[in-house]
Amino acid sequence: METDVLVSQERTITKIDPNIECTLRDAHKCKMAGDYHQALNLYDRIIADDPANVRALHSKANVLDRMGNYAEALAWYDAALLCDPHNAEAWYNRGITLRKTGRHEEGLASIKQGIDLAMGDI
Repeated sequence: METDVLVSQERTITKIDPNIECTLRDAHKCKMAGDYHQALNLYDRIIADDPANVRALHSKANVLDRMGNYAEALAWYDAALLCDPHNAEAWYNRGITLRKTGRHEEGLASIKQGIDLAMGDI
């Protein structure tokens, strides 16, 4: 179930795996319905098959944040950012979670990083 990535003339081309896309859709539906444990199981399945799937890593962090598991959420945001350090949303969400843990300055810096990336300032 691995996603193929080709790099050609400084462009990244990703070949989408329909099985992963379907599982991501199902996990998102579970997350939105509040079935966090099932969503986590589905994200874990994707990550087991495609450890660099940033959408699954980031979404798993979002679910853990909603569950109040902030330390674990931060670890998954960091995993997503290792794979894609230019992911503005992951930086922003990481910052929100950091602020929830009382790490206000670090959180603000992360939020600013996300905004800067989203605005094209970096």
